[in-house]
Amino acid sequence: VIEDLNSQIVTLGEGKVTAMIDCKDYYKNIHLLEWEHEKMQMEAEDLNAKTRDVQTLRVTKELQVFLFEENNAQRMQKEIQTLEKTIKLNENMHQRKSLDKKRILDRLNRLIKERELECSVLDAELKELAVSLVERQQIQEACVADLVPAADQRMKDIVARRKLVDLAKSQSQEVAVLRAEVERLRMKTFPALVQHN
Repeated sequence: VIEDLNSQIVTLGEGKVTAMIDCKDYYKNIHLLEWEHEKMQMEAEDLNAKTRDVQTLRVTKELQVFLFEENNAQRMQKEIQTLEKTIKLNENMHQRKSLDKKRILDRLNRLIKERELECSVLDAELKELAVSLVERQQIQEACVADLVPAADQRMKDIVARRKLVDLAKSQSQEVAVLRAEVERLRMKTFPALVQHN
């Protein structure tokens, strides 16, 4: 009795397993068919889009030549030769422009050196003039001191010293202003050289 029940359970279990496998295969086939259907729909949409593109394509003269010309290799060779000539022309123009820029740079460097030389000469003249001015003031003060009586000499020395201090301050300010002006003129004469890539 038990063995009969066990054999019945085993046969029912095997039947259930085969039914499940059949069901699984059936759903698998359904999914496969759905996927193939979607794929075919997408391919149909793609073909429709390509058909639209072909229908709306503007047929230019170049396209007609390409489609109807027997020897495309010869046409391609002509295009390659034209492009090579264009490249050579561009290289020659680039070399000419580079030489022109080099000449301009050399000329500007010469101008910069000339301006620096002029500025150094002006600085030297400015120093000489400052020394000459101080010497003349000392000579003038010495002449005035000889004319002034000895009693007022001390007072006049103090006043003269004060004037010299004031004069030295004003001259140092003038020298600073002149140096700033020289520097401004120097910067004005030097062009800004900017590298372009």
